[in-house]
Amino acid sequence: MLPDVVETCSEDDVGWGSGWLQKDFVIDFNTATLGATGPLTDSINIDTFSDFIVPINGHVLLGVIGFCVFLAAHEAYVAAGAKPLLANHERRNSASLQVVIVISWILIFMNVAMLVPVSLDFSLAMGQSATASGVFLSGGTVFSVVGLMVGKPLTSEDNWNQQFARRLFLVCNLLCLVLLFGIAILVEMAATWSLPTRRGTFWLVLILNGIVAFLSSIPMVSWMTMWQIITPHSEKTFWQMMAQCGRNGGFVLGPVAFAGLSLLVRQGREVSPISMMSWSMIGLVVLQAAELTGASLFYPTILGQSDEGAAEEASPEAEGDCLEIAPEQLPAESREDIVKYMIAYSYERPFTISAIEVATMMLLEVSYGWSAELCGASFMVVGGASLTLTAFSSLVISRKWMPESHVFLGSTAATLLGVLLLFDWKFFGAGTLLFADAIIYGASSVSNGVAQGLATRAAMQGTAWGIETYRINNLVGVNVSRFIGPVVARFMIDFGGRNTYAAVQMLVCFLGTCTVYKTVCLVWAGKSKMLSKPQACQ
Repeated sequence: MLPDVVETCSEDDVGWGSGWLQKDFVIDFNTATLGATGPLTDSINIDTFSDFIVPINGHVLLGVIGFCVFLAAHEAYVAAGAKPLLANHERRNSASLQVVIVISWILIFMNVAMLVPVSLDFSLAMGQSATASGVFLSGGTVFSVVGLMVGKPLTSEDNWNQQFARRLFLVCNLLCLVLLFGIAILVEMAATWSLPTRRGTFWLVLILNGIVAFLSSIPMVSWMTMWQIITPHSEKTFWQMMAQCGRNGGFVLGPVAFAGLSLLVRQGREVSPISMMSWSMIGLVVLQAAELTGASLFYPTILGQSDEGAAEEASPEAEGDCLEIAPEQLPAESREDIVKYMIAYSYERPFTISAIEVATMMLLEVSYGWSAELCGASFMVVGGASLTLTAFSSLVISRKWMPESHVFLGSTAATLLGVLLLFDWKFFGAGTLLFADAIIYGASSVSNGVAQGLATRAAMQGTAWGIETYRINNLVGVNVSRFIGPVVARFMIDFGGRNTYAAVQMLVCFLGTCTVYKTVCLVWAGKSKMLSKPQACQ
């Protein structure tokens, strides 16, 4: 059912002009604060934005209520002692469960793609700046770190409680769904308010988004620990690469979802950016419902016994070969160092990726005049290239055509080459920017997949460097970097220009390459020791 469309205000209705745009109001953005505009966005006049509102109708509310009733009925059925409808209690490592986890990564990264295309115009329409739009996109990561700290002690790999972990995931994400719907209503209401009121509402929305991030982060450590428990060592890198494919797939499907939502809402008309943001929030509600459905139906309440795990522990050589030694077969000191290096890498590479996600949109929209929909669609190119490269790298590693360490170092070095194309060479256009993003994003996705695979295999259960230590530090690193990346990227572009932004990316990518080199040197040292023992390769 298409939403009803109404125009909320006209010049005859109120004395201060068309809708919420106050033409007589002069905004001074000359100071370099979060509310300041830089040289790149200073020429944008918010009076040119449409004030056309597409209200969220009752059908959406009925859909949310209907979903909550369905989820409650299924969970009551499970609480009575039944197995979740599509869960597998016989096999711990079922393909269906792994696929559902990969789909969850797709949905998580579709969330980003749903908000980024309209975030700049939304922030400007709310009386804020490009820098503030970066804070809007990344501010939730601060709350995520707090959520991770709260959630970490709730579960333990050594004393695993699958029922509790499953229930924690469902409750927290259901609360996120309800809160997202409330945020959508609030944003829609703000479209008709005065400019000073909208400015304050912007920060209220940011805080509410932070609460959503806090709630969704509480079960993240237990969710990833569950994955660690069900996945055999020999398959960890493969499924981490598949998770990277899922993340890239989210960036491919996200713009498609945003374009479809925009087509449904706009229907050929110019719509207020604030109204579009409210509908983007409704899109997040739908994605949250899809993730909850998969978790409720597929996540088991008990984990079956794993014969594969015992076989792996009894046969160390099964994990290593003459091509490359397995991380879990390295000495304890080397495994500890790998985990430490990969924690450091969790701060470096996500910064590069998160900065690209928002900087590209801003450059295309402001410097090249692309529409929000076209900017969003541009990530289909970047995400598609990344998905292809990651999938191919997964095949290379799984078929043992090339050692993981070579793929790791090669993909990281490729990001340095891609960063060179981020600089403004004048005679290149938007195509070169997208080509650079495809190289950087694709190579970073590959290196992230290998990095997480190495770290999860090197982690030592029952020690200070177990999987929970890595996961909590990894998630904190990712969230901190994702908070800093968008803010720094848009601030640098707005006030320093494209070349300043590219120089910062070059520095971060160089640091990441150094970290990767130290890591692969540990793997190569272990391989040298293994090759010195001929019986290990017989």
